[in-house]
Amino acid sequence: MKYLFDSSAIFRAIKENKIEALAGNFTLELARYELGNILWKEHTLHATLSEQEAKTLAKTIKHTLTIMDVIETAGHEEQILQTAINQKITYYDASYAHLAKTKQLTLITEDTRLIKKITPTTNATTLDNIK
Repeated sequence: MKYLFDSSAIFRAIKENKIEALAGNFTLELARYELGNILWKEHTLHATLSEQEAKTLAKTIKHTLTIMDVIETAGHEEQILQTAINQKITYYDASYAHLAKTKQLTLITEDTRLIKKITPTTNATTLDNIK
């Protein structure tokens, strides 16, 4: 089974040293920016990462994305918007939900609220539930 990982699941996998679960699986190109924003928040707003730790994690993220298949959202804008409207979720979340459904992948996310909203139409679970 192949998976589509969102940024929350990628970040958790990196922090828990489970990068092998990501290899050969999928993410969206926007994950790169979401992951960068997570690092910025953890360092600047929450002070849970030092600047050096954030930079080290940025290198790990860069490497991790090279071992994953990165999917573009271009060409899916109208369908993503419709998914966001229908499921009452953000456009960002709808990007993952739509492409997981379209590509017949299971979405891996740590956002349990999102899982509850999309599972009637899209396979989704957390990192804990994959092998």
